[in-house]
Amino acid sequence: MSVFRSRCRTRPQVRPRVRAGRFALRAALAFCLAVFSVQPRASDPAPPPIDPFAPSSTGLRQVAEIMSRLSKSMGDIPPDLDRIALYQIKTDPREFSPGLARYIQAQVEDVFRRDARRTLVTAPELRTFRVIATDSSFRFSNSLPSLEELWKLGDKLHVQGFIEGSCSKSADNDVILNLKLFRHRTGEVVWSQSFVAGPNEKKPDIWNLDWSASVGTRFFPIKSGIMPRKDTLDRLGNYVLDTLSTLMLTQYAVEGSVSEAMTADKWLYFTVSAGAGYMNGTGGPDSLNIAFNINTMNFGIEVLGVFFRKANPDLGYWLGTYVGYKEMIPLLNRGHLGMLTVGYKSRVSRHFTLGGGILFLPLNNTLKGLNSDSDRFLTLEPVAYEITYLHYTF
Repeated sequence: MSVFRSRCRTRPQVRPRVRAGRFALRAALAFCLAVFSVQPRASDPAPPPIDPFAPSSTGLRQVAEIMSRLSKSMGDIPPDLDRIALYQIKTDPREFSPGLARYIQAQVEDVFRRDARRTLVTAPELRTFRVIATDSSFRFSNSLPSLEELWKLGDKLHVQGFIEGSCSKSADNDVILNLKLFRHRTGEVVWSQSFVAGPNEKKPDIWNLDWSASVGTRFFPIKSGIMPRKDTLDRLGNYVLDTLSTLMLTQYAVEGSVSEAMTADKWLYFTVSAGAGYMNGTGGPDSLNIAFNINTMNFGIEVLGVFFRKANPDLGYWLGTYVGYKEMIPLLNRGHLGMLTVGYKSRVSRHFTLGGGILFLPLNNTLKGLNSDSDRFLTLEPVAYEITYLHYTF
């Protein structure tokens, strides 16, 4: 008994506080190991950046790109086809799910209704995506078995044409959409387009821009001018200077511009332009031989608002007004011309535009020659004029 008591007294006593401290230390070490084990190492490569415009395997991004291009081709549709219906868009169920196929149809209908300004008609007989299923496969089919029934339905709906197309996908995830518009009864194809979007296209059309080239003439009346008379010399051999106020500078300009619609319904446009001009001095007295020219570099910005529009905005507008700012930098001359522009334009067709307006020169309106023309000094009137008689939109 005495031996048992002595052994019990010599056994170390473990206190509860010591046990709790050891448990907390082990838990802290385990947490640190877990945190450091999931931290990426410095040598690990960074994940590649995500391209928001890259094609997707589902085809949704390709479809969005195709619809943007489809909206730009609506101007080629004959204007007499005002009431149309979507007959069918053929798709392969192995390439597009039923939901995506219906989405493509809805997008095509929306473009024709919104951008082409056409009346879209539908009927229960035009169920484009009725599913015919068998034990091993299924496919989409139109509910009209023959063209004769299609003509009868067209008479019933009072339509002038039908839309028919197909949508497929390549092995590289290129989405291909083929559409055509044919007249009711005659079957004459009056419009057809093909669109491709995906990895194999050279340049995706991200921005909805209009590129144009224009030729115009500007008239700058001269308030006062000091011109050397090169046919008359003074006693020191210098040209005699004459002060004139009957001169006018006529500029012939060639410029390129890029425009973008600032509103979805194309009521407002923003334009940036750049080009070159050739100024020629005219209007001097017959007794004075005046022959001089000034070459300029032209830059400008412009905002145009349409207030008399056509039914289809892709075919242009009847009348619009513009305001802007234009800077002209003369070559081999001192000074520059800064002017505010106000005027009217009419886009008479899809490609051609006519216009004219007034230029205001409130501050920078003086030009001084250099080198052999250093004695020439011109002060322009604060109001000038411009005419654009050839503006072509590609």
